[in-house]
Amino acid sequence: VCVCVCTYVCVHMTSPVTLTLAAAASFVALSYLQEASCGLLILGTTLSYGLVYGALKATREPPIARQSEWRERQVSTVNAVLLVCGSLLCFAEWPTYDASEGWISQGLAYWPVTFAALFVGYLQWDVLWMLYHSSLHFDELAHHLLFIAVTHYVLWGRYFARPFAWLSVTELSTPFLNCRWFLAATGSKGRAYDTCSLLFASAFLATRALGYGMGLVDLWLARDLWRPAHWGLYVVIALVHAGYALNLVWASKVVGAARRAMKSGHRE
Repeated sequence: VCVCVCTYVCVHMTSPVTLTLAAAASFVALSYLQEASCGLLILGTTLSYGLVYGALKATREPPIARQSEWRERQVSTVNAVLLVCGSLLCFAEWPTYDASEGWISQGLAYWPVTFAALFVGYLQWDVLWMLYHSSLHFDELAHHLLFIAVTHYVLWGRYFARPFAWLSVTELSTPFLNCRWFLAATGSKGRAYDTCSLLFASAFLATRALGYGMGLVDLWLARDLWRPAHWGLYVVIALVHAGYALNLVWASKVVGAARRAMKSGHRE
């Protein structure tokens, strides 16, 4: 939270380029704490999303004011689809975990390691994009920095292979959110927009409210299996709960918008 507040304040006191370069240097340092292959995958993912974003500049884009956000939301959609597919592979691995292996790994290579590296690589890119474009919303920044810290730690200690499955499937709502934004940005608030809004709200509540909550129940039912871990994992667990609280705040906004739309008959 302190890092979040400091970053939010500094963005108004420091040039975007300086702040972006400082953040990039921090992310490189964090990635070097990982095993070589994992660190390279994280940094390679961050760089790859930057290259994809750059390549999108060469494509034909609709005549809207927020072109940079248009490109970034396309990158975000790619990441979300990748993570949702990865979450299915992670869920499929659950029967192979012996005893505490799904909570404290013995260093074996699992799908969660690969997709967690891809996930944090994307988050790093998105933070750099937000800093460079001075497009900061405190809740989004808090979410990204929180899960960057959590993911780097669990990758470093090979913790929480099992929870990553239900954490990553929460990205299911992102493509619908972005589709909704694309339609709104181009003035296409018709039936397709309504459908995307419904799908977004359903996916968000199903994964980020209900699914995430069930995951936390699973986590506490298995507390005897992760209790012997290093004390740093307890900090991770606290941050994961903070992430759930943030999702509940967002969920209340989603439900509130849906209620207002039904009462007024207008699209929101």
